[in-house]
Amino acid sequence: MAVISLIGAVQTLFYLILFNSKKKKVLSDYVLLLFLILLGLVFFDNYLRNTGFYETYPGLWGITYCFPLLIAPLMYYYAVLVTMQLQRFDWRYVLLALPFVWFLGYYLANYYLLPVAQKINFFQNASRNPWGMILAGEAFIIGSGPVYAVLSLVRLHKHSKNIGAYFSFKEGISLQWLKTVSYLVILSDLIMLLTNLFSDFIRVITVETADNIMHASNVLLVFYVGFMGFRQKLIYNSVNENTLQTADKQLKQKENEVSKYVKSGLKDAEAEKYYGLLLDLIEKEELFQNGKLLLKDVADRLGISNNYLSQIINQKTGKNFFRFINEYRVEKAKQLLADKAGKYTILSIAYDCGFNSKSSFNTIFKEYTGKTPSEFLKTE
Repeated sequence: MAVISLIGAVQTLFYLILFNSKKKKVLSDYVLLLFLILLGLVFFDNYLRNTGFYETYPGLWGITYCFPLLIAPLMYYYAVLVTMQLQRFDWRYVLLALPFVWFLGYYLANYYLLPVAQKINFFQNASRNPWGMILAGEAFIIGSGPVYAVLSLVRLHKHSKNIGAYFSFKEGISLQWLKTVSYLVILSDLIMLLTNLFSDFIRVITVETADNIMHASNVLLVFYVGFMGFRQKLIYNSVNENTLQTADKQLKQKENEVSKYVKSGLKDAEAEKYYGLLLDLIEKEELFQNGKLLLKDVADRLGISNNYLSQIINQKTGKNFFRFINEYRVEKAKQLLADKAGKYTILSIAYDCGFNSKSSFNTIFKEYTGKTPSEFLKTE
């Protein structure tokens, strides 16, 4: 276990290299770096504990004990920042650090300033110290992971709806990797809980082996977070700020679109006019061939606001911007597959139609036609 913990600690140097190599850093990058540094310190603390360091220097025992209280809140705050790109500090999120501040204050008064002998006694009698603070801290650390992971998933679900409304693509902005991390955190904590509860009854593997597997899994998970996190680019840098502020409100109203547009004052004649202009742009100029096409790009061409265009598309087609554009891409792809079969590769056709990768082409094409492009070719 000592070697695994040391590897986890040394990974921090790799994160620092990734961080420094990123040219345009935003607040979410700094939050991610702090998150990874704290985890590196926790791994290093485990390494020192397993190598007998604290037996030689017992006065340093527990010096990083409060750090894990910040890990889950920081990961959630990162999810908030990367989905909404709030490029300014918001004091409301300081509340996420309250458990850390509470426990840190307690340990400063009741542990860190004590003589060495009393520090050792403090941990040896954890369950009998005032309010059982050590046990309470451990319970919070274990329980906060799944709680903040669920909150992150809620945020990411809203994000998925937002990108459907304002983007025609999902590559690099879907944050699927962050969803995967959230699910793995929930699964990891569940396994840890079950292992602790039933360790006396289940003897399939030794406790030491289980701990080694868990630590190795955590090291790999943290590496994945650092690698993907620092590669993550800004998502909403091209979208109007006012659009972002009203995104969640609009998404909640989409369930009853007809009444929404009546209330918004979107006149039928005006909507018909701009819808006709929209079709001209999409069908004649084939704007859908732009793999990075945004709602904002089309709205600027029409001389109307993003929100206004979004309303028109929903009212006239019953689709969001993503589905509206990709339907044209699929129809174009069907034509090219039929006309250019044997002349061009499926990948080249995908790029010609505005898809950014073969995987996204296959996924979206099958969603609309029920077949993959290769299967479609066989039926033509």
